[in-house]
Amino acid sequence: MDFDLSKCIVRTAKPSDRDDLIRVSRGIWGGTDYLPLLMDRWIAEPWFLVCEYLGKVIGCLKLSLFPGKVLWFEGLRVQKRFQNLGVATLLNRQSFTLAEKLLREGTVQGFEFCTYYQNHESLHLTKKLGFKVHTGFYVLAKRGVKATLEPELLPLQDLEPFRHYGSHIPCAWQSLHHIDESLSFLSARGKMVRTPNASYYVGGSHEHHVTLLEPPTPSMKLDFPYLQHLFGSRKSYNIILPPAFKDSLPLLHELGFRFWHGEVLLNMLVLTL
Repeated sequence: MDFDLSKCIVRTAKPSDRDDLIRVSRGIWGGTDYLPLLMDRWIAEPWFLVCEYLGKVIGCLKLSLFPGKVLWFEGLRVQKRFQNLGVATLLNRQSFTLAEKLLREGTVQGFEFCTYYQNHESLHLTKKLGFKVHTGFYVLAKRGVKATLEPELLPLQDLEPFRHYGSHIPCAWQSLHHIDESLSFLSARGKMVRTPNASYYVGGSHEHHVTLLEPPTPSMKLDFPYLQHLFGSRKSYNIILPPAFKDSLPLLHELGFRFWHGEVLLNMLVLTL
């Protein structure tokens, strides 16, 4: 395929890009990409960049302002047929130029993002810009069960439930500084649920994940119907736990939770600059 990177234009996304962005998302994660769920909101917000080539959008990247004046990088996508041709590097470079401008203006104070440990291209590109792994979490998947029971919903009144988490609190694949300003963000994108055995935070901007708040016990098995209620019968879901719960990984394995690629390590990485 003939491709000329110099003909690419990086610009702000607009509503008419919607169909092109959906086409881009179809080649991501086997067509299960979350981009279509967030697209309209991102287009309405500032700093949603797209790469246009010969009149068609072939890639995108979103910058978002998080609590603590953190500029969050997310949503880097390149249409499958244009991958490994320098488009991702171009988007990263252009977004970084914008990020540095926001830093000089005092709008933001730092840059961060979160990625899967096997996203080698993203890690390579961002480390070249100076990003370094700051912390990480364990994320494991669980096959769904048929039975469901409705858990009790609780208000998230403060950050005390996250006392086992260090500098960052995960909200699915976004991560917030462990500061009071993050409370409203977490409340808007998730909820506290209580079962007869434990409490959990369930949240995320697109696909919800279950965040463990206490080290699990064997009785967590009794919570499965309550957690299943939040996702629908038989649907699989993910849990997140902090490094402090590492000793609980064998128990979680016995309960049916699995690492996506089998390796027992911090697979959700938070990088900062």
